[in-house]
This record gives sequence, structure tokens and C-alpha cells, in this order.
Amino acid sequence: MIVKISKGQQITIPSEIRKELKLKAGSRIEVIKRKNEIVIRPLGEDLEKLFEEAKKIVPKHKLTAEQMDKLIEDEILRQ
Repeated sequence: MIVKISKGQQITIPSEIRKELKLKAGSRIEVIKRKNEIVIRPLGEDLEKLFEEAKKIVPKHKLTAEQMDKLIEDEILRQ
């Protein structure tokens, strides 16, 4: 099927394909570039569940991702 890229740089997956692959708003997909092709592949339900479970994990520390990156960078520089 041929689809058009919108002004917002988005594409619409045709409804027949969405229904067949059971995709809905919020479904996670993987976008892969292969040579001159773009492959869009839905992530499996197991991976979807993993993402949902990961959201529930409460960190034992109060560091942001940036702070953790800085600590790692500092540790690498000390070696």
C-alpha cells in the first residue's frame, strides 16, 4: 500500500494492516532502516508487558538519567 508522509512527518498505517496485527494507539513498533528500505515491525506482546512492568519499578536512588551518566563518565575518567 502507498501512504503519504504528513506535514508533521507522520505516516498512517492502513486500517487493514493495523487490525491484522492488532495494533492500536500506544502500541510499540520498531522502525528499522535496511539499505534503502524502512521496515516497521510490531513488538510482541511479551515485550509490551515488559515495558509496562518496567514503568512500575521504583529506583532505589533519586538520581536522574543525566546524573547517572555523569557518574559513569567520571568513573571512566578516573580509570
